[in-house]
Amino acid sequence: MTTSLYTPYTFHPLPPPSVHKNTVKTLLLPEMFLFDYGVVVFWGMTLEEELRILKELGPFEEEKLEMNDVETEEFRYYYNEYHQPRIYNDIITLRHPSNYLVKLTISHAIAQSVKMTLFERLIDDTINDTKYIPQVMAENGTIQMSRTAITKKIGQLFIMRINVNLVSNILDTPEIFWSEPALEPLYSAIRSYLEISQRVELLNQRVEVISDLLEMLKDHLNSSHGEHLEWIVIWLIAMEILVAVITTSLDAYHLYSNKEV
Repeated sequence: MTTSLYTPYTFHPLPPPSVHKNTVKTLLLPEMFLFDYGVVVFWGMTLEEELRILKELGPFEEEKLEMNDVETEEFRYYYNEYHQPRIYNDIITLRHPSNYLVKLTISHAIAQSVKMTLFERLIDDTINDTKYIPQVMAENGTIQMSRTAITKKIGQLFIMRINVNLVSNILDTPEIFWSEPALEPLYSAIRSYLEISQRVELLNQRVEVISDLLEMLKDHLNSSHGEHLEWIVIWLIAMEILVAVITTSLDAYHLYSNKEV
């Protein structure tokens, strides 16, 4: 997953010409931030440069996503020394290009948003792929799935629930703000703009749907297994009765034959 932040223009209110030249020169310096949960945030790079760096990072990747699953978000940004750092209408305002801690703060929030987007889509896909199960059970009282297929589906849903719990840990406030508490308001503002808290709540609600479906499949599996055991017991009792009847019949036949002799 990558988050691309481009510099399409610069805004300098009434700067001296010499300052303008130095600022433009500084703006040309690209930056990037790597996060251990699989997100890269680029600042001021072209698409070609980003792809080249991602290719160089390839040997260090674990559990690489398919290209269709890669999530990308793009934002514009500019520098204005007379305004506080902020984001509005997907445009980021920065005061000075050398303050990498501000960029890191913003990158943390955006990276978390990108990670959430991936899991939001995965959960939506999971719900869409399994929503037929309760509908079929409501109509037919059962579902025509083998025990193996049901077990596999339970495993898939359980893995999804674990992954969502892991992403919840990723969304915790980064430890950097313990040592840099002055940056936390900016981080909180970016998170608020990206509606991360609301999305987390909605994500948890969707996880509850998956959990309910998981429990329903488990109950169905246990019920089916119980019915299977009941039929086995019934057949064993029937066989025992049949054997007893045959044995009794043979004994009676032999007794009757001996009397005739």
